[in-house]
Amino acid sequence: MRKNIKALLGFGLMWNRQKFLDTAIKNINHHFGKITEKTDPFELTYSRYYEKEMGKDLKKMFIIIERLIDKSDIGKIKKISMKIEDSMRIDGNRTVNIDPFYIDMDQVVVATSKYRGNRIYIGEGIFVELELWYHHGSFQPFLWTYIDYKEQIPFFNNVRNIYKKVYN
Repeated sequence: MRKNIKALLGFGLMWNRQKFLDTAIKNINHHFGKITEKTDPFELTYSRYYEKEMGKDLKKMFIIIERLIDKSDIGKIKKISMKIEDSMRIDGNRTVNIDPFYIDMDQVVVATSKYRGNRIYIGEGIFVELELWYHHGSFQPFLWTYIDYKEQIPFFNNVRNIYKKVYN
């Protein structure tokens, strides 16, 4: 088995009420395992995209789960994440947004159900996007990389170092 098919599982979580985050984390722990690393919550001052559906004062954080996954499982993980989101809807609107990603020595790859021209379709309504690429001693963004991923590059570099020590 080649090393590069395994990666650490992570999630980008967005919410505006603590009880929704708490419920999402309980579900993630149940389905995927324990959180080992996380960012501090931060505000999304640069985007209002989700406000119509989820409300104002949205916060976001990135978390890393203790287990390695096969990269090919990211589509199944996104489908489970969508079921968790659906189970927490109020009046048809999401109360939490859960975006799974994986991270290894070279990549941060996000799974999404939304199409954009730079995303690759992997089946069953799921696309993946290379969000960050490790080059010259740090993860680097692309033209399409979301600002929150760019701002959290030190976190992703730290997670990469953990991956390197423990799993590589």
